Amino acid sequence: MSYLKVKIADIQIYSVSIPLKAPVKMAGVTVQSAENIIICVQGDNGISGWGEASSAPTMTGEFVQGMVAAAHFLKSRLIGASIANLQDVKTLIKTPLYGNDGAISAIEMAMLDMFARTNSCSLIELLGGATRQSARALTMIAGGTLDEEIGLAKSKQQQGFTAFKIKVGSFSPKEDLMRCSAIRKALGNEAFISADANEGYETSQATEFAKAAKKSGVDFFEQPVPAYDVGLIKYVASASSVPLGADEGVHSLSDISELVSASAVKGCSLKTIKLGGMLAVLDAARHAHSLGLNINLAGKVAETSISSSAVVILSCLVPNINWDVSVTNQYLEIDPVTNCLAIEQGRVFGPKGIGLGTEIDMKKLRPFLAS
Repeated sequence: MSYLKVKIADIQIYSVSIPLKAPVKMAGVTVQSAENIIICVQGDNGISGWGEASSAPTMTGEFVQGMVAAAHFLKSRLIGASIANLQDVKTLIKTPLYGNDGAISAIEMAMLDMFARTNSCSLIELLGGATRQSARALTMIAGGTLDEEIGLAKSKQQQGFTAFKIKVGSFSPKEDLMRCSAIRKALGNEAFISADANEGYETSQATEFAKAAKKSGVDFFEQPVPAYDVGLIKYVASASSVPLGADEGVHSLSDISELVSASAVKGCSLKTIKLGGMLAVLDAARHAHSLGLNINLAGKVAETSISSSAVVILSCLVPNINWDVSVTNQYLEIDPVTNCLAIEQGRVFGPKGIGLGTEIDMKKLRPFLAS
């Protein structure tokens, strides 16, 4: 297919801090605001594209300040470069810069958005066409008293949500199992419930939780122990009453292969900030699917409708989305875009319009820009 060519004229880099509606408590950390970078890639044709990445020091090693520095490095190499096809985008993001996958993913997202807008098509069309039109969205239960967590879960269920992720690992396995059991009882058998420890358990704790997870109403158990030790994950898997999923440990296709070879997991969570962009997530999803894994797509807590739209677009493209999609603009106090991504009756739908289907509203964003 022939595309209209566009040259990168400028790149704007913004550091932002946006408060969450409520703190999100997970193992080892409580998140109260989104510390992200926003990227605007401007073409010589007057068309701009937007990208975003969240800081995730315990997942990617990146802080906002480092992502900004990395983005400036990439900017110095990209100004004046031309994009005529998807291969050009892949080539341009391959630089001598080591790591910094979050910063790279934000730049790539913005280039793809600009290129799709230049060619008056959606990113779904640009990336090959939809496998599905919508996907089940999950919502997190992560903080507050048990009564408050149950109340939130039931409220979300009334809004149409059927998939829930309970953050565990901040309490003892016994207390976390009790939380899961109570939430399962409140939601009934139709809900799909996962538990995510974010590497927070010791091996004995993870094994204790995993053995009783099924009886406590959990459908799968995500990242129970530190991601670097596949042997430990396999050990927990051998004792688990439910399938295990990997998140923090998935940064490449080889990571996925290693986990499958060890019979450690039955699914994985893919994020643009871990893999280095939307194109890399598509490659990883195809690889994971070919190995029989269930796929979850997710944004980090929390991202605006820029990254969240990218996640939903990917959910329409990947071979399977059996373990649902987590869009995190739902947790923000304000979503500073022209068209906020909506969750309708517990589902997300491919964005309408060209590119990502939304863009940053600078008037809304300005109060949250870092000084």
